[in-house]
Amino acid sequence: FVALEYFSLCSYLLSGYTKRDVRSNEATMKYLLMGGASSSILVYGFSWLYGLSGGEIELQEVVNGLINTQMYNSPGIFIALISITVGIGFKLSLVPFHQWTPDVYEGSPTPVVAFLSVTSKVAALALATRIFDIIFYFSSNEWHLLLE
Repeated sequence: FVALEYFSLCSYLLSGYTKRDVRSNEATMKYLLMGGASSSILVYGFSWLYGLSGGEIELQEVVNGLINTQMYNSPGIFIALISITVGIGFKLSLVPFHQWTPDVYEGSPTPVVAFLSVTSKVAALALATRIFDIIFYFSSNEWHLLLE
């Protein structure tokens, strides 16, 4: 999560590279505010996982903690699943969370747009794959429906 947020901060700075352009400033502000909101939702989902697993922070230990405390089928795990999906959905620009994408791509310089259009998606997709395959393997029917 920390690496993804460092990357997001760099993306915010790059999107606001042209300070004199009003569209760039507006796009950067929208990107920053929506990115902060989505990051807080993502952290909320991670905090649910942390609490339900008994205070574990390593991915495999989180799974073991969920199994040991028998919380892997509780309503809290579905709250965590939805929160994490929403947070990662923003980073991937999935359909209901893509409002920032046209503004940022229009207001940023072309090399920055090329960088943002590829690397942010790769980083978020790697995070989503790792989390959904390791932690949410026991609720794969539910998250397959969310991602389809």
